[in-house]
Amino acid sequence: MEIELAPRNKRGLRLDTPLLAGSGAVGFGDSWPPGLQPRLFGAIITQGVTMQPQRGTAQPRLAEIPAGFLLASGDHNPGFRRVMAQQAGTWQRLPTPVILSLLGGEPGARAWMAARLEESEVNIAGIELPVPEDVNLSEASAFISAVRQVTTLPILVRLPATRAAHLARACVVAGADALIVGTPPPAEYPTEEGLILQAPIGGPVAFPFTLRALRGVMALGLDVPIVAAGGIHTLDDMALCLELGAAAVAVRSLLWTNPNAAADLARRAHALLPDIPPSLLSPET
Repeated sequence: MEIELAPRNKRGLRLDTPLLAGSGAVGFGDSWPPGLQPRLFGAIITQGVTMQPQRGTAQPRLAEIPAGFLLASGDHNPGFRRVMAQQAGTWQRLPTPVILSLLGGEPGARAWMAARLEESEVNIAGIELPVPEDVNLSEASAFISAVRQVTTLPILVRLPATRAAHLARACVVAGADALIVGTPPPAEYPTEEGLILQAPIGGPVAFPFTLRALRGVMALGLDVPIVAAGGIHTLDDMALCLELGAAAVAVRSLLWTNPNAAADLARRAHALLPDIPPSLLSPET
């Protein structure tokens, strides 16, 4: 059996396991920790790319906190054109669907990149659109709608955990094929150098925020698949998310901190397929 993440989209987005490598966990699909193989995952979500090159946050970027960390990457990336030129071959060789994460402050920037994807023959299975923490309903709707108008690719909208239930319905109306819930909230903590770092939390400490966001979005009864993401580190975490109604889960920090545990989780994820709602399962083709 396969999981269908875009049942309303004519292209569809089928996964053969409910575990995804989350946003940027393996870079653009070219940064795999030792012992991890692409085929262990149902799909890969790349790190975010902007229309123009963007420098990352100045060091220090990392602050360790109890049960997790704060990481401020600043969305460092070489820009859309260079990523397309450098990674097209990588994506073509990967045995796993690749979902490209598009970033941008203006609706036109993400729409421009999505239109280029629609015109190209590059092996991209879907688009992730992260919603910033401070975006309002009309702003989120505007850039999702702009992307929807120029591409037939499945769109997965990633929501901030603290505002997921508030934004979810508007994102679906605007054209989201699935929702990823949710980006952990920002926090502040001193680095080893004694500087106060502001960044989203990561690691197991993020999981309670994910659960609250997932329950809130599932209560809305939206007719799209939901992917749980944030702080998922164990099989029990994953099973709980599926029990609450998630179609799949995405892991990120586990791949960085304990690749062996991530590989074991990926191998055991198939056993959880019976817990996924039948409406999200489709026969293999």
